[in-house]
Amino acid sequence: MSNYYEFNYTDDKESFEYFNSLSTNILKNILNENFDYIESFLEVFSNVFKSIFNGTDYDEFYYSCKSLIEELNDIKIILNILKERDINE
Repeated sequence: MSNYYEFNYTDDKESFEYFNSLSTNILKNILNENFDYIESFLEVFSNVFKSIFNGTDYDEFYYSCKSLIEELNDIKIILNILKERDINE
């Protein structure tokens, strides 16, 4: 389990610095919100897939996927920050 938080993430210094400036409790709340957000996106994806097979435009699906990818990257950054805090505490 020691490697649990070791993820590769986009080298986004601004996001890293922002998240790193937040308290552990706030980071945990953000993680919870992000997971809820991802869950709702997955529900939307299931409906979009259903619509795609009925001839829907792909743009909405593409941008939804891009948003989900950004959420996952934020989660990876936060988990790395939390791991470092756990090691240093």
